[in-house]
Amino acid sequence: MDASKPFRFSRRAARSHKEAPSPSLPRTALASAVMLASAGAYAQTASEPTVSTLPTVTVTESADNSPTLLKTSQSLRETPQSVTIIDRERMTQQNLQTLEEVLQQAPGITVQPYQQLTTGYYSRGFKIDSFQQDGVPVLMGQMAGAPEDMGMYERVEILRGANGLLQGTGNPAATVNLVPKRAPRRFGAAGALTAGSWNRYRAEADVGGPLDESGSLRARMVASHEDRGFFYDVADQKSMNLYGTAELDLSPGTVLSVGLQHQRIRSITNMAGVPFYSDGRDVGLPRSTYLDVGWDRFNWDNTRVFAGLEHAFDSGWTAKLNVNHLSGESNMKYAGANGAVDPAAGTGPRLTGGAYEFENRQTSADGYLDGPFMLFGRRHEALIGANYQRTSIEQFSANFLSPINVPVDVWNWDPHSVPEPAVGPFASRGPTRMAQSGIYAMGRFSLADPVKLIVGGRLSRWKQTTSTASSRISSEFTPYGGLVVDVAPQWSVYASYAQVFQPQTQTTWEGGMLDPVQGSNREAGIKGELLDGRLDTSLAFFDIRQRNRAQADPAHPCVGAVCYYIAGGEVESRGVEAEMRGRIVQGLDLSLGYTYNASEYLKDAQSQGQPFARFTPRHIFRLWANYVLPGNDGRLSAGFGIQAQSAYTVQSGGVTLRQGGYALASLRVGYRIDKRLSAALHVNNLFDRRYYQSLAGPSWNNRYGEPRSVALTLRMEY
Repeated sequence: MDASKPFRFSRRAARSHKEAPSPSLPRTALASAVMLASAGAYAQTASEPTVSTLPTVTVTESADNSPTLLKTSQSLRETPQSVTIIDRERMTQQNLQTLEEVLQQAPGITVQPYQQLTTGYYSRGFKIDSFQQDGVPVLMGQMAGAPEDMGMYERVEILRGANGLLQGTGNPAATVNLVPKRAPRRFGAAGALTAGSWNRYRAEADVGGPLDESGSLRARMVASHEDRGFFYDVADQKSMNLYGTAELDLSPGTVLSVGLQHQRIRSITNMAGVPFYSDGRDVGLPRSTYLDVGWDRFNWDNTRVFAGLEHAFDSGWTAKLNVNHLSGESNMKYAGANGAVDPAAGTGPRLTGGAYEFENRQTSADGYLDGPFMLFGRRHEALIGANYQRTSIEQFSANFLSPINVPVDVWNWDPHSVPEPAVGPFASRGPTRMAQSGIYAMGRFSLADPVKLIVGGRLSRWKQTTSTASSRISSEFTPYGGLVVDVAPQWSVYASYAQVFQPQTQTTWEGGMLDPVQGSNREAGIKGELLDGRLDTSLAFFDIRQRNRAQADPAHPCVGAVCYYIAGGEVESRGVEAEMRGRIVQGLDLSLGYTYNASEYLKDAQSQGQPFARFTPRHIFRLWANYVLPGNDGRLSAGFGIQAQSAYTVQSGGVTLRQGGYALASLRVGYRIDKRLSAALHVNNLFDRRYYQSLAGPSWNNRYGEPRSVALTLRMEY
């Protein structure tokens, strides 16, 4: 293993790597380390190579090359789909503290804030609605979903395209798997303090290690607190995150794990964004513009508990069971400017708003067996498992007891000029409950030394109930297949086909429910593991079809609010993705991604022949490079990044809004002060490019991208 890389713990590596337990430290040492961590200690970043982060189990370089979400031991090169991993080292280098910041750096991902009261993520033109935590389907990115802090996670894995084999329902966009930090077998404590633009302050502590002499019982705790403002006026956010996990070796091959995460956020939100002129032209308001009121608020309280049991058999097979439960409450009260600006009359938006409460509940479980078997004298692999997910989402709303419908002068707005109104009683139409389950199986067959055939499928059940209706799919089969051929010791070519389905709740004239939307992903490409496995490369060509999309029934027009539908719509997304990630030479880490994506309505009553996902740029380029400079014992390091994309447009009410192509540069300078202490300065949007991160329509919810920002971070390891 490269000595300059940080130690990482991989669950899959634990199956094959046996390590003698390290002697535990006295309880007094553990207590003093906790105090040190809470004072701001943190692990040395990977870019300063002489100190590693929270030492745990030494693993080989390839162990980090088997994504948890695949549930098998296959590496990236052996996987016939595009996979990206953003690990803790990369998050530290770029100071990525939230899931939104992480996915903004991922190849081909488009981030759209304030969609259905949360942040929307898009891949290959489709919204990402499949999320996992340690391989278990979880509720994220839903109505009023809370921002996800990265302090508790070791890495983020992104499988692009359809994932109907393991996930069941969803769009053929991508699956995002967040892998939590594990309790380490050797003691370590770390901490960080960050101060940045717009009064953004963050403190983080991370401590863990064995709790008994043998090391069979281990624990870890991560805590973070952040108080931040934003580049627009008035808004701020205070967040607190606590994460604890423990592991117990029940036997030499059996590990029991438990975990708890609690998140509390109190924020003054910005629901309005900025408007455009009614003809689609940019008003040109300052980026600091805030067109909400000063008494806006959006608060979250989420608690997630999870547990897992894993056993490694002597035969090489592994059994694993994970369960996960989320309980979340949120509330918001806001008033924001809504309405386009009339370029002739000079009139503009008026305040609109409301008060809401949300309750989110989720319980999910995933269990599987995977391992090798012999057939016809060759070694093959098999995976069989099942998972279950039940969610309940309920929205309560209330009316203001005094009117707020006042005009908003977008050039001279005072957010504190409107008194906060009282709120009437909250009411709900009842919860929306969803339950889905499925069994899945996959075989990876060695047809010849260089040829692997992967075949599998999933049988799913799905049910949704509301206060007024119930929808059910008794069985839906989604196949999966792939072929990987080694054409050279370091190169493979592959082709794959994957399906996913999305239930529809619209009804037909006959009174039945529409068939599910069928999404399929065809992909072919080439992958390489170069420089002794330190550099992963890939080039993929993809074509995605989504069929059976709901369309208004032309034979039975709507009568009032009652409408009927047929499943006749079809869209296509196609393109090319190229990615390179790894260590080029000693001290130089590189992550590079390029995506070309074009989409079209193939069959649609309103938009046939037009682009499907206009807001997705055709060209997206992402680059990050970090270099530890030679000399001076490698104390000085520097990083440089580029985010570039082509133009995109959004149509709303016959008006087209356009954002031209742009490129953003970022810079990092790091210095290792001594063996345990380091400092890093980050500058994002180095040249202060003015652009819109997302566009919605002339009336509101158009969001400026963040201006130039600076952050200074001190890290310490014990």
